[in-house]
Amino acid sequence: MSMTGKSLAHYDIAKEIGKGGMGVVYQAKDQKLGRDVAIKVLPEEFAKDAERVARFQREAKLLASLNHPNIAAIYGLEESEGVHFLVLELIEGDTLADRIKTGAIPVEEALKLALQIAEALEAAHEKGVIHRDLKPANIKITPEGKIKVLDFGLAKAFAGEQEQMNLSNSPTLSDMATQQGIILGTAAYMSPEQARGNPVDKRADIWAFGVVLFEMLVGRQIFSENTVSDTLASVLKTEPKWDSLPKNLHPRIRLMLESCLEKDVKSRSSGIGEVRSDIQKVLADPSGVFSQQIQTLKPRKKLRLGIPWVAAIAILCLIIAGVAVWILKPIPKPQVVRSEYVLPEDQQFFRGSSGLIPIAISPDGSQFAYSTTNGIYIRSVNELDARPIPGANEDAQSLFFSPDGQSIGYFSLADRKLKSISVSGGAPVDLCDAGIVKGATWHEDNTIVYTDRRGVCRLPAEGGIPEVLLERTGIAGGQLLPGGKSVKFIDVSSQPYKTVVQSLETGDQKVIYDKGDGFYSPTGHFLYRTEDSMFAVPFDLNKLEFAGKPVSVMTEGSIGDAISDSGTYVYVPGTRNWIGTRNIVGRFGLPINTLVWVDRQGNVEDISAPPDEYRNPRISPDGTKVALTVGTEEGSSDIYILDLDSETPRRLTFIKNSTDPLWTPDSQRIVFVAGDADKTGIYWKAADGTGKEELLASMSDGGGPPWSLSSDGKTLVTTKGTGTGSLGGFREISAAMLRQMMGGGMRGRGSGPPEGPPGFGRGPRSEGSSTREEMEFSVDIGTLSMEGDHEWESLLNLDGWVIDLQISPDGKWMVYSLTGSEQAGIHVHPFPDVDDGQWQVYTSDAIGCLWSPNDRELFYTSFGSLIAVEVETVPTFKFGKSEVLFNPRDIGLNPGSIHSRSLDISPDGKRFLFLKDVATTDDESQAEEPTEEGPRKIIIVTNWFEELKDRVPVD
Repeated sequence: MSMTGKSLAHYDIAKEIGKGGMGVVYQAKDQKLGRDVAIKVLPEEFAKDAERVARFQREAKLLASLNHPNIAAIYGLEESEGVHFLVLELIEGDTLADRIKTGAIPVEEALKLALQIAEALEAAHEKGVIHRDLKPANIKITPEGKIKVLDFGLAKAFAGEQEQMNLSNSPTLSDMATQQGIILGTAAYMSPEQARGNPVDKRADIWAFGVVLFEMLVGRQIFSENTVSDTLASVLKTEPKWDSLPKNLHPRIRLMLESCLEKDVKSRSSGIGEVRSDIQKVLADPSGVFSQQIQTLKPRKKLRLGIPWVAAIAILCLIIAGVAVWILKPIPKPQVVRSEYVLPEDQQFFRGSSGLIPIAISPDGSQFAYSTTNGIYIRSVNELDARPIPGANEDAQSLFFSPDGQSIGYFSLADRKLKSISVSGGAPVDLCDAGIVKGATWHEDNTIVYTDRRGVCRLPAEGGIPEVLLERTGIAGGQLLPGGKSVKFIDVSSQPYKTVVQSLETGDQKVIYDKGDGFYSPTGHFLYRTEDSMFAVPFDLNKLEFAGKPVSVMTEGSIGDAISDSGTYVYVPGTRNWIGTRNIVGRFGLPINTLVWVDRQGNVEDISAPPDEYRNPRISPDGTKVALTVGTEEGSSDIYILDLDSETPRRLTFIKNSTDPLWTPDSQRIVFVAGDADKTGIYWKAADGTGKEELLASMSDGGGPPWSLSSDGKTLVTTKGTGTGSLGGFREISAAMLRQMMGGGMRGRGSGPPEGPPGFGRGPRSEGSSTREEMEFSVDIGTLSMEGDHEWESLLNLDGWVIDLQISPDGKWMVYSLTGSEQAGIHVHPFPDVDDGQWQVYTSDAIGCLWSPNDRELFYTSFGSLIAVEVETVPTFKFGKSEVLFNPRDIGLNPGSIHSRSLDISPDGKRFLFLKDVATTDDESQAEEPTEEGPRKIIIVTNWFEELKDRVPVD
């Protein structure tokens, strides 16, 4: 009975696309994931055998672990209303059987297709999975020419099919799959041991592969009779018609086929890897896929009988000489080839934590992956288009490939987990919880080494509890050096960054590069980037130091790159800049910007206001006005009020260094901080400009800005800080930390970008400034009464410093962002009884933490992304899943600055107020909006290591 038009669980069946002994195949729509799939409905008698169902479930679970681009994925085995069905990857295109029906396939094309089949078998055999039913009907060719092997291993899993009359397309012949004496496979493609009912191993697949390739080359079956018995007899007794193969076929292919089709299993090729290697060598042979015949002159009739022997000897000598020349001739040097891939119009790069484009390349250099706002895409370097990886997160960053290239690891910012996913798609595997991952590598021993806020960690590739190899905060880009006894990392705790090597055995450290970040290349070089170049220098692994002078090896900047072990280099061209554009600098040394509204989907709406050096935007509670800090000609700042119905901001304050405006709940007054390091105070003034500024409290002893007012307007929350560094040092470290959150770095395969741009901080620091390591800072969060004598009362003392703080709309909770501490992140306390509880919502540096007006969400900006977290506040505080709403950089916005916040939320909670930087033109005296939509191109350089070794020789 047809299932077309019906539903199984959450799958809507569209049409029948195939039928065989193992069931009917339909095209269906997965309503949960919104993707098309293939549904294989198993026969009714299948469900009646509980043992068979259990066995099938076990086998299907194993088969689902196969991750290879040439193997059709199994998504699951499900049951609905007594119907058992497999959920499979839907593959478009014709079967190889359909292709062979049109005649023999040209030799080179056939070998390229066969190579993909061999690679699929090799990947499965390495996992201990045997196909057992390889045949042209189980092999599909996509419209792009890619092979997909179907029904991998299902012959063993199904175990119980009946014989069919169509021997070339029949299902598996079986009874009890794992017992001796049982026939398993399809008659025309069975190995002799299968035909005899003997146990089989991977060599049965090698036989079937040989049969399939033979048919591709000759255009017809080689073992085909009228009945199953006669076909099996032909497999056991007759030899293929070798003379039917293409004339002058490369001798290596003929020998390989003979080895595959040895009837004695002991004499047959023992591994499909050998077969795959033979095909690769023939395809790479400069002489082509056919043998080169030597033509001889026909002897004249007058020559006597002995002369042909002389000619034969001469010809033999020529052959020997030719072979010797061919063997001894130098192997041609691989050519460095550059190409480019331009993203389709419907794709947009996703900016990672560092502001760079997350990109990775497989160790063999055959495929690369990159992150977009719609998820991860993967592309073979030999194909025209990239394809999405179904199931991958849309905020994937720190991408890295598994050693076999069949899986991709990544970090998801939304749920702060390290994950892996098959390159063919499926459900991501959660490997572990992590802080912000700052580089990761999947090693040959099936472990993953990554760097987060704890230091350099290692965990099994299947997931588990991480082992901390090197415990240290403020580092990025951890990389195990060859031998596994030392680790390289980037110290980002001070400027400029330093590249350090530390022994895991003794703990001894050595700075190997004190002007930025870099990584070790398998060629024996240390590579590092500047703003728009890459340099290489020979590196001594024994002494852990440079062994030569740096040489420029790339004169084009990149904003995301990766290098494979085989020497293929991929990168997104661009200049590494922590905010991504060249900006007009205002009077206070900060960017000139405009104001825009942005909804939760990232749609931007301009606000009519002239560009200026705006900071700290605050929307009035009634939603009609915006208070802003604006720089002055004298290098100071004032508070301005912008009526959202007008175009020109109105100056409000006339006290030096007025900044950090805060509205009272009735939208009638502005609270702000003014003064300098010697004399600072908190003031307020009527928002309509009437009256004078009124001093509420002196804050000269290290006071912070007016962070938030309680919902009744009677209590102001602010901070007081103390530390060994000066206020100037504190300001600089805040800038360094926040730029680190938005900066960039360089990655190779398996090493993510350090959290900061190579160019930042390489100039001289301001005199008297302090580094993060030189400075200890603590902060008191306290309240200031807005009535009476405006008394200050301390609530909470913290190590580090507060970046942002806000009281919830209901006045019962307080959220703040802490940095410069081991407890860095977003914290929530009851208010004002802060000792009654504490929840850490986020575990890394963040800015701009905001409550939604309805108290149901928290928002913050971290590593360039705006993130929403579901929360509950009644009867107690709870937080749930987080969601990345959008990356401000993707829409030309500034995600944060060295000041407390660069965004605010509208009273209705439907949109955000952002600052949008204005970029320079060639004439830097003129301001205009950026015209480029962002990077859309990836450069691929194959055999790049050859160029590197030529330009920078290593002894």
